[in-house]
Amino acid sequence: MQVFFRSILAAALLGVILLSQPTQAEESTDFNTLDLYFYGDLDNGDGNVSTLRPLSDTDTQSDCPQSANRLSWPGQDRQWETVGSWITNLDTPGEIASGDYTLTLWANSTQGTVENVQFRISISVGGGGAATVATSQSKTITDSSEVATRFDISFDLTNESFNQGNEENDDLEIQLEYSGGEDGEPPLTGGTSTEQIVVLTSSAEHPSGIGNLSINHYRAWFSDITVEEFSERVFVKTIVESAFGKSDIDSSEWTLGVYGQASGNQGLTADFNMKSSQNDTYEVSFYWYYNKDNAISDTYNFYIQVIDIQSNSWEVVSDEDLYLVIHGFEIDNYVLSEDVRLNNQTGTSTVKAGSSFTLDITVSAQGDPLINYNPIPVSIILVDGGSEIVLYETAVFANPGATAKTSFRYTFDKEGEYLIKVVIDRGNLVFESDETNNVAEFTIQVTEPEKDNPVQSLIDGLTGGGTASTLAILAAVSILLAVVYLRRTGEPDFEWEEDDEF
Repeated sequence: MQVFFRSILAAALLGVILLSQPTQAEESTDFNTLDLYFYGDLDNGDGNVSTLRPLSDTDTQSDCPQSANRLSWPGQDRQWETVGSWITNLDTPGEIASGDYTLTLWANSTQGTVENVQFRISISVGGGGAATVATSQSKTITDSSEVATRFDISFDLTNESFNQGNEENDDLEIQLEYSGGEDGEPPLTGGTSTEQIVVLTSSAEHPSGIGNLSINHYRAWFSDITVEEFSERVFVKTIVESAFGKSDIDSSEWTLGVYGQASGNQGLTADFNMKSSQNDTYEVSFYWYYNKDNAISDTYNFYIQVIDIQSNSWEVVSDEDLYLVIHGFEIDNYVLSEDVRLNNQTGTSTVKAGSSFTLDITVSAQGDPLINYNPIPVSIILVDGGSEIVLYETAVFANPGATAKTSFRYTFDKEGEYLIKVVIDRGNLVFESDETNNVAEFTIQVTEPEKDNPVQSLIDGLTGGGTASTLAILAAVSILLAVVYLRRTGEPDFEWEEDDEF
């Protein structure tokens, strides 16, 4: 079977298989729900956000500022102070879908009791616009409790996009603030509060974070799509990236799917070849054996399917079209003698030496109607004794049931008899059901040129031996006839004798 791909003309003529390579990443259109988990001791700086589920039994404890345990005095207003932030760099473009979400925190007391404890969060996505602010319910926390206290903070987001070409809008940041509800007292009377409330994170027992976040955050580069015709397969290399890094990807499961634009998704998949780790991405390669899958002639696309560590399935589709024409006796390109016209006429085989002429050629195709990309090389050959001289080569495109036309202009300088062949698919690149109808040949009689015939010379110059405007020819002929007439009769006499009668 022969395989053809969209390529430059020279490649089509030489049978070289080329495919233009993608230059940019493709992004997933999937939105799935996943859980984000918060890690890190906020006492020592910013924590981080991950899709990795906590496995450790050890809690990370972040101290809440003791100065915020009490209300202000005077006024008895809440005093909000910062505990710290969870922040992550989102590596890919994406979007968090609009919706109502819940952030869960766990808190405990390592010393004393604080009434009416609240937490407040400020969430910013991509650095654009105002942060979303939300506050938890009030609860009392005591060091006598054997279990941590859970706080749920509800908030809403509206189409929060990130990493859209701006280097400053690729972060997800959650700033956490703390406030206790103990009565405010004058400093000299009440002194300094010594109760210590801590936030617990990063443990299997206390998995702090945001649940069921609907997000779209995968992309892939289809960095190499190459046909290996000798093995009847297509090699595909992809580079896959998640906004949350490689840890978000289940590297043990990879699928490369194949679907045709005409035949649809028939469940075809490629064979896994190799995986390698590169910085924050995975590079994965596949082989698609199209004959093994009994693939028909069609325009194909590939998609990479990724499973994340929370068992969500993500697909990234390549925009690169693969024009795959499998000629398994499914097509017949042909040219007949009557498909070649000399100077736009049939039955004419005589031209003048020194005068240009045009061959108008019609190429036809028949066969599998699903073949929607069918390049046909066309060669015009002069047979000179025992040798053949290629005068012109090009390629036309005709799908089964259609025709394509091309033209060739030439001039013979000397009279004589010349054998011309019009050959399609001279190199037998296309495997056809009928290989006997690819040649149309005829003999051209070249006679002596007409001497001093300015009318014919001008017509040849205007028409190139083919179809031209009748009005332009008539106008040119009229001018030349007038010139010839004047040359033959001399200057016109506009004077007359007195005895001339009218």
